[in-house]
Amino acid sequence: MRGPENTSEAGPWRLVHVVRRQLPNRRLRWIAASVLAFLLLAFVIVWTTPLFEVKRIEVTGTSVLTPDEVAALGEDAVGRSVLGADLDAIAAAVAKLAPVASVEVTRAWPDAVSVAVTEREPYMAVPADDETFLMVDSEGVVFDETAAPPGSIWRVELAEPGPNDLATIETLTVLQSLPAALADEVQHVAAPSPAGITLYLEDGRTLRWGDGSESEQKAEVADRLLAGGYEHVDVSAPDAPTVS
Repeated sequence: MRGPENTSEAGPWRLVHVVRRQLPNRRLRWIAASVLAFLLLAFVIVWTTPLFEVKRIEVTGTSVLTPDEVAALGEDAVGRSVLGADLDAIAAAVAKLAPVASVEVTRAWPDAVSVAVTEREPYMAVPADDETFLMVDSEGVVFDETAAPPGSIWRVELAEPGPNDLATIETLTVLQSLPAALADEVQHVAAPSPAGITLYLEDGRTLRWGDGSESEQKAEVADRLLAGGYEHVDVSAPDAPTVS
């Protein structure tokens, strides 16, 4: 049989074991407290020290816009802690500028905010008057105007170009679906209405396309009829085309 435990000896040893068990936990708590204190101190330094105040807004990626135009939208951050700069607010303000396709705003330590802009690419040049063309991107957004549009983009006559204008939407659908060989022959485009799109070819012939529907069938019919030498081809109803 097992005799009674010697409690007089167990007491001191029990205390040693308790201390040993508690020691790692105390060490961990001390380390955690030290780390938290360090992080708090670092936060206070970054938040309050002039070394970490925003002194400038760095802008990249602009050509239509000027860097100053973009930087002006982040002026509220200048003089404040770089940690407290409202990056989302700056990005939202810059994104509202018509030439901006996308924007990324980040902290540029220790004393700046970086604004990286991606501008829209011109897809169509729409005459506004005898000397000015509106630059329209592939989504129908008007974002700039110029007297000398690039020769590599479409020349399109539109009454009210814009992303919500039906004539603009149908014209983009047509242009983006044209076979490369036919697209190379187009000199300019007129779109007085969503269903009245006409392509004017470089050799003087005209191709009435209609709206953006059935583009593949229209392209096949147009290719066959243009090869026949007709001056004016209408494939707006591809099942019943007309020529003259």
